[in-house]
Amino acid sequence: GSGAGGGAAGGEGEGGGVQASISPLALAPQLALSGLAWCASTIAYYGIVLWPISLGDGLRLQTTLGALIELPVYVAVPLLSRRLGPRITWVIFLAFAAAVWSSLAVIGGGGAAGTAMLLAARLAGTGATTICYVASNDAFPTAARGFGVAVASCCGRVGSVLAPLIVNLMPEEGG
Repeated sequence: GSGAGGGAAGGEGEGGGVQASISPLALAPQLALSGLAWCASTIAYYGIVLWPISLGDGLRLQTTLGALIELPVYVAVPLLSRRLGPRITWVIFLAFAAAVWSSLAVIGGGGAAGTAMLLAARLAGTGATTICYVASNDAFPTAARGFGVAVASCCGRVGSVLAPLIVNLMPEEGG
């Protein structure tokens, strides 16, 4: 038997070995794309959250402004996802994050332009990390969904570890 710990309540008679029939190799493209997108999403988000924004002398002001920037995204993501689909919404936020990060690599985070770019990056990173749960869920067949989302989520954790390292490589002022 193929019983795995604890018995199969109704599972074996209804297709029993479905999970065993989907190998990780068959899921490789979905795993690679979802993992890469999760990693990029968390780098975009945590990199910006950790980047100091020059708004005077207050950490509270930075934190409050960051939270206020995120609030509209939590409303916009479900609306966009419903209208455009989760994958397209994720791509839009990732492309926006990439464009902003590229600009930050050139101009740095100083001055009014840098601060505006940092706030835009916070918005993009928040959107990307918010939608990744829904979009990656759709990327895998039902029988392998838990496994696929777990692997993608682990890649996201790698991104959160890499984020501070990447921030340290970015210029502080334009250059």
